[in-house]
Amino acid sequence: MPRHDPGSLRRASLIARLIGAIVGLLAGVFYGLYVVPNSNGRFNDVAVAGAVVLAAGGVGMVVGFLGGPRVSVQPYLWFEDALSSAAPAELVGGGAGLVIALLVGALVTALLSGVPNGIGYAIALAFTGVLVYLFVSIGMQRRTDLMSLVGQMGGKRFAGTAGAAADGPPPRDGAPVVVDTSVLIDGRILDVARTGFLPGRLVLPGFVLEELQRVADSGDPLRRAKGRRGLTVLEGLKESPDVVCEIVVDDTPSTADVDIRLVRLARQREAAIMTNDYNLNRIAQIEGVRVLNLNDLANALKPIVSTGETMEVTIVKEGKELHQGVGYLDDGTMVVVENGRRFLDTAVIATVTSVLQTPAGRMIFALAPVTGDERRARPSRVISGGAARSASRIAKR
Repeated sequence: MPRHDPGSLRRASLIARLIGAIVGLLAGVFYGLYVVPNSNGRFNDVAVAGAVVLAAGGVGMVVGFLGGPRVSVQPYLWFEDALSSAAPAELVGGGAGLVIALLVGALVTALLSGVPNGIGYAIALAFTGVLVYLFVSIGMQRRTDLMSLVGQMGGKRFAGTAGAAADGPPPRDGAPVVVDTSVLIDGRILDVARTGFLPGRLVLPGFVLEELQRVADSGDPLRRAKGRRGLTVLEGLKESPDVVCEIVVDDTPSTADVDIRLVRLARQREAAIMTNDYNLNRIAQIEGVRVLNLNDLANALKPIVSTGETMEVTIVKEGKELHQGVGYLDDGTMVVVENGRRFLDTAVIATVTSVLQTPAGRMIFALAPVTGDERRARPSRVISGGAARSASRIAKR
């Protein structure tokens, strides 16, 4: 993830190229001065010897100029990005692996120091490099086991200082999940996190927090209430022992749309996006970013109602079609009841006729009981036709 101004990076690369060119020139010249005396008389001529030294210096200068940023600026940016994106447990595990690898490398160096011509030191250096790579990788991958081992060695004293982690297993740190403002305002993410169904690391971008703060400071009372609710949910997530939260600072231009910045950040970190925003959902899918939608999760967990079953529903308002009434289940699912208009503000036992799944959620069509007089005045085919027309219009939307 870019964390520096592009102008600063260009200046740093230019300085690295200049330093690399100077170092390469000096290295080439010294190499040429070493080759000429040891050439067995091939470069006795002064002109030829000078040409060899200049050629070696020129090659070294070109190599240093081209490779300067690759051995200085780019490794530094990679190391900085790795440190910023790694979880604290990964840093602890990698650091422990590095210390162990250096200790073992020092012992191997001491054992091979007696090998002549510096061969022993070369072998020890190569062996230490391999050990560092292996032990750091193992330490970062097995960080949970390492922390558990340290906790067992520390006993009750360590467990007493661990706080909430001593009361249960530590939160699982996995693939990152970038959180959108709509999810924080919604609030259900806090309940989902408490259930343990969020094994990944929640990434909270700085521009999302800024947008949430602007909503909380809005002059509209409704928007201000939503923003404050989002800030409360954010505090709950940060204090929750069930998830790992990471606040990151994104340096993409502030003029870019928030949705675009979220997608770019998710692609840079190879993360998923958690959102309830339909437009952001579509943009992320087009960009090939995985989307976690709390509305889809809620719809998947809703109780399934089959055709022919009966349910009790309170008619709270009139429907768009004649004789229709509308009610809602406890989870917010809309129930369109044929013959339900006369039961306004009354609970009625209705029979489910069909269930329609839409992008906005699930809708249930049901039929309220009718009296004998109503059945003679209005044939049953009109009842089913009204439900069919309503379902057709909703599906077209």
